[in-house]
Amino acid sequence: MDNQLIGDPQPAGQPEDLVRLLAAKDLEIAAMQKKLEKYEAIFQGLSDGVLLIDETLSECNQEACQIWKCEKEDIIGFFPSDFAPLFQPDGENSYEIAQKKVSEALHGNIQKFEWKDIRRDGIMIDTQVILNRIEVDGKGYVLATFKDITDLKIKENEKQALLHMMEKIIEDRTRTLQEYNESLNEEIARRKRTERNLEHAYMELEHIFDTSGDGILVLDSDRNIVRANLAFAELVEQPVEGIMGKKCFDIFPCRHKCTDHCIIQEIVVGSSKTDFEKEFVSVSGERKSCRVKAAALRNEGGEVLGIVKNYKDLTSYKRWVDRLQESEEFHRITLESIWDAIFLTTDDGRIVFVSCNVTGIFGYDSDEILGFDTIFELVGNRFYSGLELESTREIRNLELEITDKAGQKRTLIANVKRAALRSGTTLIAFRDITERKNAERRAKIEYEQLVQAGKMVSLGILVSGVAHEINNPNNSIILNIPLLSRMWYDARVILDEYMEENGDFMLGSLRYSYAREHVPQLFSGVMTSSRRIKHIVQDLKNYARQGSSVMNEVIDINGVLRAAVLLLDNQLQKATSRLEIGYGFGMPHFRGNFQKIEQVIINILQNACEAVDDKSKAIRVRTGFDTSLGQTWLEVADEGQGISDEDLPHVTDPFYTTKRTCGGTGLGLSISSRIMQEHGGELTIHSRLGEGTRVRLTFPARQEGGAA
Repeated sequence: MDNQLIGDPQPAGQPEDLVRLLAAKDLEIAAMQKKLEKYEAIFQGLSDGVLLIDETLSECNQEACQIWKCEKEDIIGFFPSDFAPLFQPDGENSYEIAQKKVSEALHGNIQKFEWKDIRRDGIMIDTQVILNRIEVDGKGYVLATFKDITDLKIKENEKQALLHMMEKIIEDRTRTLQEYNESLNEEIARRKRTERNLEHAYMELEHIFDTSGDGILVLDSDRNIVRANLAFAELVEQPVEGIMGKKCFDIFPCRHKCTDHCIIQEIVVGSSKTDFEKEFVSVSGERKSCRVKAAALRNEGGEVLGIVKNYKDLTSYKRWVDRLQESEEFHRITLESIWDAIFLTTDDGRIVFVSCNVTGIFGYDSDEILGFDTIFELVGNRFYSGLELESTREIRNLELEITDKAGQKRTLIANVKRAALRSGTTLIAFRDITERKNAERRAKIEYEQLVQAGKMVSLGILVSGVAHEINNPNNSIILNIPLLSRMWYDARVILDEYMEENGDFMLGSLRYSYAREHVPQLFSGVMTSSRRIKHIVQDLKNYARQGSSVMNEVIDINGVLRAAVLLLDNQLQKATSRLEIGYGFGMPHFRGNFQKIEQVIINILQNACEAVDDKSKAIRVRTGFDTSLGQTWLEVADEGQGISDEDLPHVTDPFYTTKRTCGGTGLGLSISSRIMQEHGGELTIHSRLGEGTRVRLTFPARQEGGAA
């Protein structure tokens, strides 16, 4: 029965009240459908955009699509901030502020605000947004209505600009009227002040005229003196009463006397003012000098009413100028006579004066020096501290190194002093102490060499004593080994017979069959070692004894190398397991000092041992003869740490060392270079950091003696 009611709205025999109920429901559904269509039409026909916001945009009307210039499917599922720039005009993040506004609306707080949107065509627009909470089927939604107010905002801005402009015009007009009124009041007040000032000015002029240190004359149009002050009377050594009414040339001698060449006549003709210097002899016979200035007094029509003349006494000034010129000449001669270079600079180091003898120190002439921006550009930024100079007012004995125009290194000593001169504030004096420093370096080197020589003398004495103590037992070994060896050979006959009868036996913890073959080798090894000890001790005595300055010894470079290697054998074995020595064949001899050349080779070999930080890295030593140049050469190459490009040019400088922390003195290569120069030879070094070093010694071969 139920199935029939569901499937057939009017089954046969259905009660009439159920039929009426279904008919009523149908009418109600139809009415609701019409109402829904009406609301849909209203929803779509609204002039404002309408959005339904759940967690995202779930519904929108056609106007919303029109405002954002997109289709409905481009809106549904997105969030309002997706149609806005990343930040709103107030700087807040669009997504965060949208979340906040929607949350407030969901809590029942109506939100009304202006919002920046970006249409799908990329154009930014202004919108007015209202957010309300609505409930559908018991669930809360946010209903957003918004409209495009871009044009309205533009019109409002234009209106505001127009209103602002009108207000500005009104303000300007009002201000102009106020200023005009104030200017009238000020003009009235000014005229009153002017009247009072004129009265004061007349009194002041009277006072200035009477008390001025310059002489003043007032002439009428006929050049008669109508006024004269006390200073003029003192200048011409006449009383004021005796001056009044006279002509100016009667009081102040003038050869022109109102002719066309007179200065006063020139003023009358057309010049407004003039000035000149004048010398005269006063009543007391004193020669005086003054500067005369004259100006015409004219009416509005340009007619000359009178003349004012000012006489400034220059007598003391001229004397002061003469003394100043004399002092300037004295100081100029003094500056030219001294060796120091004098600079005057401003606070920031700008050079304003330089003495003429600067060329001798810096190599630049005065004009080239002034071409430098500051003194610091010339001698370095760390020349002196401005704060220190400000506190001490003077810094003395500043030592610095500079490079002159020719590229030569120079050592200077500078004194810096604050100066209260008109053109500069800092006085700097440079003195070249390069020669003195070089002399000090040479003296230090010679002192170090004397100390080294003393050490070598002490070492020679010590070595002689030690050598004697070593040679005595060593000689005993050398003398007794042959005797022991012969005794062994004699005893071996008896021992062989014993072994044939009794078989092998123990002899000194060794089986006789083994000892029979190896004891002779032990004797030979002990003899060889003893002879090596003897040679080492002899070479050590030769190296340590006081050297001769004679340079005419016949030198075999291979022999010198062998002696050096023998002395450094232990150090070389510890430094590398790849020591390679190649002795040249047919090497010509040359003359020199054996001990000094041996010292050079030892220094170079020691440096190579110290440079190698791994025994697997090689040290290669070779000798040879260059027939084209006629030179004997020795070369030491290592695979050590190498020398940096910054250090390489200085390795032969005295006291320059990169091994100071481990005892380096910086004298080894310096002394070696000097020894090579004494022999007419050359020491050259080629090195790259991390790739090793190659040192080459070259000697001019003179074919002395035989060949090695």
